[in-house]
Amino acid sequence: MAESHVVINGVRHWVRVVGDPHVGTPLVVVHGGPGGFIYDFERLTGPALEQLGPVVYYEQRGSGRSDQPSDRGYSIPILVDDLEQLRRHLDLPRIALLGISFGGDLAAEYTVAYPERVDRLILQGTALAGPLTPSTWGSGFEAVATDDEMRTAIRSAVEQSGPHAAWDVVDRETTDRFLFHQPASAKQVRDLWEESGLINTGEMAADLGKQPPRVVPLVDDLAALHIPVLVLVGFWDRNAGVDACRDLTTRLPHARLRVFDDSAHFPNVEETERYIDEIAAFLAARRDPDS
Repeated sequence: MAESHVVINGVRHWVRVVGDPHVGTPLVVVHGGPGGFIYDFERLTGPALEQLGPVVYYEQRGSGRSDQPSDRGYSIPILVDDLEQLRRHLDLPRIALLGISFGGDLAAEYTVAYPERVDRLILQGTALAGPLTPSTWGSGFEAVATDDEMRTAIRSAVEQSGPHAAWDVVDRETTDRFLFHQPASAKQVRDLWEESGLINTGEMAADLGKQPPRVVPLVDDLAALHIPVLVLVGFWDRNAGVDACRDLTTRLPHARLRVFDDSAHFPNVEETERYIDEIAAFLAARRDPDS
């Protein structure tokens, strides 16, 4: 269980490797946010996931236990290159990727940039439909708000400043109902967030929101590759949205979709046993000989 800091592109990144990454194909977990961290995933899902084979955890620049870049250097290309430099540092010929929420977008971007390095790709709660401006945020928060005052505040914020503004007005209880289906799961994760002492500064999200849009939609580039993809989404996920994840799976010729009936954005917490079973089956499946 080697834990260390690795300097990548001038920024000290937190990295933890469990198992021998040179035995089999290691699974690299890419956290969400943007600007989040992996502390809770390590503790709630990691022990079971690690039984499947070697796992690499890392936190992106400016996130969690990794250092912030001195120049506020946040962009998709640099985040992709950070991951590639990490792969090279660990001397891993090929990797499997598990991208969570925004981490799924980043994992997909890496796959498009380095398809020869990716054995297979898992996208959790990721629709690849523009992670910084999803149209479901306003309606999703309204759906779980329990009083008219909160619903009015959400509606007003979205009308004035767009869907992202909903996050600025919702309280903790509304956020928990938005992200989780089971209150006990929300408490588990909240307790670990507080235990970690880590925060999301918001800087990465702000910078990525200023980046120009892709010339070619990410889903189009990913669809052109012969790489197996597993799409995981909770039935109650109002962040990515079940419909968007279903449609994403339809667009990708080598993708399969798994919907978790009793989960929202984090089926890894709310239905851990089935979550691990689905990933185990996917990692064990033989690849198409043409891929």
